[in-house]
Amino acid sequence: MDIKRHLKSTLKQLGFDKPRKAQIIPMKTLDAGQDAIVIAATSSGKQVIYETVGLAHSDRLTIVIEPLLALIYNQVQTLKAHNISAEYIDKDTTKEDTEKILKKARKGRLNFLYVTPERLQNSTFLSVMKQTDIFMVVVDECHCVTEWGQTFRDAYLHIGEFIDKLEHKPVICACSATIPADSLDTIRNSLHMDKPAVLRSDLRRDNLILLKKDVTCQKKLLEERLEFRIKKLCKLIDKYHKDGSVLIFAQTTTYVDALYNILEEKYPDDVTRYHSRVKPERHKKELLFDFLHGERKIMISTSAFSMGIDVSDIELVVHFNAPISMTDYIQQIGRAGRDGRKAHCVLFYDQNGDDAALACAEPQQEKGCEGQRRNGAENIHQRDEQIAEQLIPRDEKQAQEGQRRSGKHTDQIPQQGCQHMGHEAVRARALKLYLRIGKSACDKAIGHRGGQGHSGLPYDKAHRHPNAQQNEKAKGGEPHSLLFA
Repeated sequence: MDIKRHLKSTLKQLGFDKPRKAQIIPMKTLDAGQDAIVIAATSSGKQVIYETVGLAHSDRLTIVIEPLLALIYNQVQTLKAHNISAEYIDKDTTKEDTEKILKKARKGRLNFLYVTPERLQNSTFLSVMKQTDIFMVVVDECHCVTEWGQTFRDAYLHIGEFIDKLEHKPVICACSATIPADSLDTIRNSLHMDKPAVLRSDLRRDNLILLKKDVTCQKKLLEERLEFRIKKLCKLIDKYHKDGSVLIFAQTTTYVDALYNILEEKYPDDVTRYHSRVKPERHKKELLFDFLHGERKIMISTSAFSMGIDVSDIELVVHFNAPISMTDYIQQIGRAGRDGRKAHCVLFYDQNGDDAALACAEPQQEKGCEGQRRNGAENIHQRDEQIAEQLIPRDEKQAQEGQRRSGKHTDQIPQQGCQHMGHEAVRARALKLYLRIGKSACDKAIGHRGGQGHSGLPYDKAHRHPNAQQNEKAKGGEPHSLLFA
């Protein structure tokens, strides 16, 4: 099966000699003007599908709707590197720059415009789009319509209304690697798609080696147990980090900052971080591009850096804490091995309930996306159990069950969440941990002497941007309201 000449030409413009087999039918379908839902594995080239078709119709605009700003920056950077006209509008785009971009789109001088779903509700944006010749609207990572639309990002439920208000109906492309079968109808109806072709390809990633690691520790104190976990993390990095990149996912922004301080001392000038509380925005983008450009090889992040990010040489993905869902897990490990080489994906889990307790200690209003997707610590524990059920062998689970029943840890936090422990007590313990984790973990887990970083500041502030101290009281779960425009 082959593709038409104009698609071959645009594919070469993107830097590819020929399409993959699984890309051909989706390209032909969209090029013919038919709506399509594309379900394909992470790293299978879904982005190339809609970019090739959109570029083949470069006299008209293609709007790409993305869930995360990091994903937008990554894709626009890639297109511009190939001299393709692409822009994005986010919450930090000035009014003047927004007007220039919209004028460029209206006059047909822009191939791709990247936005988040919230931007579609802007009256000025809608007014200009009504005057613009639009070929295609792409909803990338479309599982967010059902995953997030019903909870904290209802803008996803109004994308279809935006499309209906346009002068002419565009082609609609929805794509993801993680679309549950029972969500297809909801996605199709919500996006107001017209008899879309549902195109599936093999979701297997044979080059990914999935491992789980029990980091349960018999130490009495919570911070000692986390020091033990950090030791395991450093051993993994030393074992699997060769010439590629490493991606570490942590549950909260506070975890990210603590790990960043510790690993930066262990691997100087090779570590960066990404979460929404890094300020100012310009500094956060610099940290992101340090990793995307390969200037720093170890990224520590919340789920703000996950879906669709394309760094080809990631050889190790570590979940320092259990991911919030199997969808998140699949998306996040999907960052690994995109160059086709074998990559290791390691999931940490523990039987002490430490992650649940620390998440529960975060104020509800600071949890953002993660807080709204959980219903208390009990659901967090259930989430951990569900993932463990699918990844832990039966005999090991039986041994762990016996360990839980023995109740050996005097500092153990009830696994039913925080109902049996005062909120302030848990909060105080968490704050104590995070104030001390830089020094103590570096001393004991890495062998560093003294409690200061390179700058001479107390260790947990040594490597932070100057403005970061303003956010000390705002630590907590990922506030996804800051991740999109």
